[in-house]
Amino acid sequence: MTAELQQHVNKALRLLQSVQARAESDEPDAVISTAYYAMHHAACAVLLWRGEKLPKTHASLIGRFGLIVRDLGEDGREAGASLHDAFARRTKGDYDAAASFDRGYALAARDQAARFIAYWRSLLRKGPP
Repeated sequence: MTAELQQHVNKALRLLQSVQARAESDEPDAVISTAYYAMHHAACAVLLWRGEKLPKTHASLIGRFGLIVRDLGEDGREAGASLHDAFARRTKGDYDAAASFDRGYALAARDQAARFIAYWRSLLRKGPP
């Protein structure tokens, strides 16, 4: 495992722990954003694990990840869709001043990130393609 790959693995796991600890707090926007970034770093790790260079934009990363997992069954397609959805929620929360998320959204983001990380771990356990 390269140093860069290990850094993304470590960051994804740290951010997921933060999400799990804060999901029921009164900070749903922060939980939603952190959940996305846990998933983002996990997706970066998948690309690096496959020997690919990281794209420069979030949209490119999401697209690249989606292409990788689309042929890996329903779980892969769900992971690709959930990364896209998490990015859309994070973007709305960051840039739409009128956006307001409640605790239910934070809990859903926590669960989505946990499922994504579990899927990501299953990919890494299989070994490089």
